[in-house]
Amino acid sequence: MIRSTAIFFSAALAAAVLTTQVARADEASVDQQIETLLGDVADYKELFYAFKVALEEGKSDIVVSLVSYPITVTIDGEEATYSSEQELLDGYDSVFTETIVEAVSNQDYGDLFVNSEGVMIGNGEVWLSGICEDTACTSALPRVAVIQSGN
Repeated sequence: MIRSTAIFFSAALAAAVLTTQVARADEASVDQQIETLLGDVADYKELFYAFKVALEEGKSDIVVSLVSYPITVTIDGEEATYSSEQELLDGYDSVFTETIVEAVSNQDYGDLFVNSEGVMIGNGEVWLSGICEDTACTSALPRVAVIQSGN
């Protein structure tokens, strides 16, 4: 009995270590894709986690501060454009629906989809993209650029 328990725990430990290594490899792959296609990994990673945590904790003031304005949001086929943080804050509950919150909450960093347009969360409910800070686009600050569901 003790031997079978020890074997079970050894197998469980090996599985946990392997899972951790795979997760780290996936995160490294996402980091590499961001670096190659979009720019500074640290900026995108910081935005992803700040947005996710703020949304999960209901910190609406932080959530809206991470969005690029103006933003046109599509929820269940209905479009609405928000020009400022205050406007989005006023419409917060109609934009950050259960579908949007779940998509973000369920997203693991190592499973993000990355292309030259940005970083996709969920099935495209939210996109993080670099937003040009000047007309020459010498610098692009990552922001929440797309919010949509039910499309």
